[in-house]
Amino acid sequence: MKRLLCLILVMGLMAVGACAEEEHVIRVSGSATVSLAADFATLQIGVNIREDSVTEAQQESAEAIQAVLTAIREAGVGEKDVITSQFNLFSGYDVTYDAAGRETRKYYYQVENMLSVTVRDLGQIGKVLDAAMEAGANTTYGITFASTKENEAYQKALTRAVEDAVMKAQVLSDAAGRELGELIRMDASQDNYSYGLRNTYNAKEAAGDTAIVSGDVSVTASVVLEYLFK
Repeated sequence: MKRLLCLILVMGLMAVGACAEEEHVIRVSGSATVSLAADFATLQIGVNIREDSVTEAQQESAEAIQAVLTAIREAGVGEKDVITSQFNLFSGYDVTYDAAGRETRKYYYQVENMLSVTVRDLGQIGKVLDAAMEAGANTTYGITFASTKENEAYQKALTRAVEDAVMKAQVLSDAAGRELGELIRMDASQDNYSYGLRNTYNAKEAAGDTAIVSGDVSVTASVVLEYLFK
């Protein structure tokens, strides 16, 4: 019984000590964003084919996507910059009713074949899109702008985020009349890319290429710092 009481007492003292230590910890967050011009883009382009049989749908899809691939490469996109990003085959049916209200179902098969196309010359995006559509592409999921300098931008953003957090910690400790102590914890994270519309690219406007607006890429770093303060 005495041993149990001693154990409870020790645990209680440890809890009090932990609470006391927690009261002497200051936790601050910092963030910073670095923007830079996009220098490449990724397009999602493909074909969506619907036919009465699986064989017809697959064959027509294969022929169409091959024509699109050829057109994209002839437009200047390298072979390594084109990959299949999605391939789906599914069936369904359309319902019709006759004058007597009897239901008739007509079954169909649909093939969706998508390509992920990286364009490294932003001035050629319109040309690539037009070439793909003229060759038979009938589906696109948009354009994602990005930069090859993401890592450099993140390092700059991370440095500024730490500076932001340190400044906040110092301001808070000064305002509280306390002295900032040892840094005991640091966590960091990187947010996803975002982009804003910036420049319009149209290398051959007279030829009717689709005009594409490029994006400014933003990289955001966030940190959380914990300090002891005296």
